[in-house]
Amino acid sequence: MDCSTATMKQLELLNSINEFTSRSKELKASFVDPSILKIRQRVDGHAIFLDATRLQDILMRTDADGRGFVQVNFQDGLKILITDRLIGFKPVLRRPSSGVSTKLPRVVTTPDLMSVLEAIEEAAESEDRDLSVLRELFDSIICGAERVGFDVTKEKTWLLPYLGATAGFRASA
Repeated sequence: MDCSTATMKQLELLNSINEFTSRSKELKASFVDPSILKIRQRVDGHAIFLDATRLQDILMRTDADGRGFVQVNFQDGLKILITDRLIGFKPVLRRPSSGVSTKLPRVVTTPDLMSVLEAIEEAAESEDRDLSVLRELFDSIICGAERVGFDVTKEKTWLLPYLGATAGFRASA
């Protein structure tokens, strides 16, 4: 989208996000045009593009340990949390009534995908081969990441070796 469709307030919000991320050693932010900010996480290389026209507002907040973070609220009701290290988002269940819903954290990050994959590998090697909860957790992180704008195409292929053991996993969102 071109800069002219973003309001001054939206551009100011985007600049505030850029100022916050510029103080981080773990996030790299750069403008790809005046109304689009790219933020890349150093830990896994994932990037998100924030278009000023999507922004509704931001809140500067502090976690329980006293560390600051930015809550970014989008026009469509979605939100992300930007800490000094990572970008958090809400996982999205395809089947909200499933048993995994009580085990889901409220906020996840893209590095969580690797942790869940490691748990799937361990479970696949053990006697207990019930991988459905882990598969649903992985899928919910993938869906949440895509919904807020991360490209997780590569991560979708990580489960291919386990598809026989995880029947029902949909590799596309």
